Amino acid sequence: MKCEIIKDLLPVYCDGLASDETRNAVETHIAECKDCRALLSQMKEAVPEVPKPDIQPMKKIKRTLRLRLALVIGMVCLGIFVGLYNMLIANPMAISSKNISVRHFAEGIGSQYYDCQVKVKGQTRFLRGDIPPNSEVKIDKENDCVWVNGKKLAVMSVDYEPVYAPADGKLTDGGVLLVEITCDTPMKYLKRDYPPRFGEFSPAEQELTLRPCLKHKEDGEHYIEGKSFMADFPVTQCGEGATLTVHCRDKDVVIDLHKLAVEDGLLEE
Repeated sequence: MKCEIIKDLLPVYCDGLASDETRNAVETHIAECKDCRALLSQMKEAVPEVPKPDIQPMKKIKRTLRLRLALVIGMVCLGIFVGLYNMLIANPMAISSKNISVRHFAEGIGSQYYDCQVKVKGQTRFLRGDIPPNSEVKIDKENDCVWVNGKKLAVMSVDYEPVYAPADGKLTDGGVLLVEITCDTPMKYLKRDYPPRFGEFSPAEQELTLRPCLKHKEDGEHYIEGKSFMADFPVTQCGEGATLTVHCRDKDVVIDLHKLAVEDGLLEE
C-alpha cells in the first residue's frame, strides 16, 4: 500500500476508529516503512494525554448522601413506630360514644349478704358471705356463728379448713346488678381505666374509660381480651343517684344504675 494512503489513514488509526482490516494494513506498512513509522510517532506525541478524572471525591459525596438518607429514613420509621405504639398500645384513644352498647341484668334477686370481720393468721379481714333467696337465717350469739338453712355459714377457707362467720356481723340485702359495655371496634383488646371500689358506699359513683388497643402484655388489671367489659354493682350501691360514667373521646355517657336495678327487679321503685 502506498505511503500517501497510509498517511491518510494514520489519523483514524491514532484515534482508534479504524476497522480491523485497516488497522492490520497500517501496522503491516509501518513495520516496513521507516518514514511512515516516524510520522506515526510524531502524531502520537502531538496528541495530549487526557488525564483520567479523580472520582474519589464524588464517591465520598455519594457515600455521605447515602448515610444521611439512611439516617433520615431511620428517624422517620422510628417516629412512625413510636407514634403507632403510643396510639395503639401505650396510650390509645378512648372509644367513641357512638361505638358502645350497654346490656344489663340482675343476679341473686332476693338473696342476702352477711358482712363480717374475721381474724385469720393474725390479720383482720373483711369478708362477705352469700345467702341464697328464701333461706332461713339465724344469728347465734351464744355459739358465735350464723346458721343458714341449718348449716354454719362459711365465708372462706384456710388450709382447706372452713372459716365460719361470727355472730357480730351485719345482714344486708343481696343481689348484683351486672352492666356489660360492648365496644364496636376492630381491635381485639381493651385497655381499661376503672378505679377499684374502696369499701361499701351508696349510691355508687363509678367512672370507666375503655380504650381499644393491640395486645401489649399479660396484665389482667388493665387489659381485657375481647370487646366487652362487665361491671358488677351490689344492690347496696344501686340506690337513688347511683351512676356509672363512661368517659368517651367525644362525650361522657352516664348510666343510671338505680334505674337499671329497678328495671331488672333488683330494687323496688
